[in-house]
Amino acid sequence: MGITMNEIADMCGVSRGTVDRVLNKRGGVKSDTAQRILAAAESLGYTRKTLAASMPVSASVQYRIGLLINATGHPYFTDIMAGMLTALENLLSQNITGIVKMSHGFDVEQQLRQLDEMLQQNVDAVALTPANDPRIADKLREFTSRNIPVVIVSALLDNFDYFSFIGCNHYLSGRIAAGLVKQILSPGSKIAIMTSTRKMAGVSRRVTGFTDVLQAAKQNYQILPPVECFDDDAIAYKTVSSLSQKNHDIDLFFFAAGGYSGAYQALEDTGLLGKCKIIAFDTSEPNVFHLTHGNVAALLNQHPTEQGRQAIQQIADYLLKRSVPSSKETYMPVEILVDESFTNTV
Repeated sequence: MGITMNEIADMCGVSRGTVDRVLNKRGGVKSDTAQRILAAAESLGYTRKTLAASMPVSASVQYRIGLLINATGHPYFTDIMAGMLTALENLLSQNITGIVKMSHGFDVEQQLRQLDEMLQQNVDAVALTPANDPRIADKLREFTSRNIPVVIVSALLDNFDYFSFIGCNHYLSGRIAAGLVKQILSPGSKIAIMTSTRKMAGVSRRVTGFTDVLQAAKQNYQILPPVECFDDDAIAYKTVSSLSQKNHDIDLFFFAAGGYSGAYQALEDTGLLGKCKIIAFDTSEPNVFHLTHGNVAALLNQHPTEQGRQAIQQIADYLLKRSVPSSKETYMPVEILVDESFTNTV
């Protein structure tokens, strides 16, 4: 079955109507958005005469980069993909294109199938957000055994020797979040943690960094066991509701990963929204909304779009120039955002 406009829309974080306007040349779409949609459509193999006419004509394609992004529809990973597609747009004239695969919720079996497809398609490099599973590491060793560079983006993978890693220093980011907590909470306060899944080694390290700092502090914080939401709003609503009903005296929630909309709704329904403090990661729409409406104390930004852009650029530098990154790890700075960060001033 061919790729659909809905799938292109999900990848680019736009509506199906916007995709339709771009692919059928109806206008009314910002240039950068239109180019991102065209690049996504080409990478996914969407075939239309109008699309072919819209893309720049280049010589025969020499290099193909396999892109595998998990958590389809998740704003954070959508931003990573947007950065990748923007970088690919700038490389079309240099005979580099992308083959895009999207998985859901770190589904290991799905990722394994998609990686097999990439091997069959003879990709020249891979950039992915992997599930942290030994089978994924074993599969990726098939790529490295063929001298195909593998760039890991954002999501850590244990026991694998990657070409490079681009993302957040997860342990440090947890420590930074805990440093904020020490500034705004009094001794003895009760803290709840919402995380995604143990399949994400990076988020586990973030939680470890967070708890290490607070357990070493002299304020005697009460830290509840983390609850998993699997980046799913429905699961986040259920788990946060249950936790809130059992602990009406929670002073702060630390949202270490996604499922934000469900979590905020749960806090509102249980009467804790606006009463407890919240520190969260990422500049997704619900996070920014609740920050600017006084329900969130601070957000921590990991710059996902730049992560995606740099991943593709590193691969391109290697394919075109055989240039290797000066360091195998490229860490994005953790940016602390407060309400005033989103205030327009003259």
